[in-house]
Amino acid sequence: MKTTEIKILHSSCCAVGSPIKSQIERIAKKNNLEVKIEELSELEDTMVYGTMIFPSIVVNGKVYDYKKYWTEEKLLSII
Repeated sequence: MKTTEIKILHSSCCAVGSPIKSQIERIAKKNNLEVKIEELSELEDTMVYGTMIFPSIVVNGKVYDYKKYWTEEKLLSII
């Protein structure tokens, strides 16, 4: 099974252990997908991805605005 690499980019106020991580894990489990999730909240870590929109998610190196992909259907389409 192929593992999808996902990074969740937060502003520091959101910290780690976010509901977004739980949501992605639930969707992956429900659809029998393997994901590896890392949460980043330090500005120097998030700047690497060239976005100042938070929260954002990075799926296999591509950045998505979470606010546009927050539904289960849309998240499933990118993971």
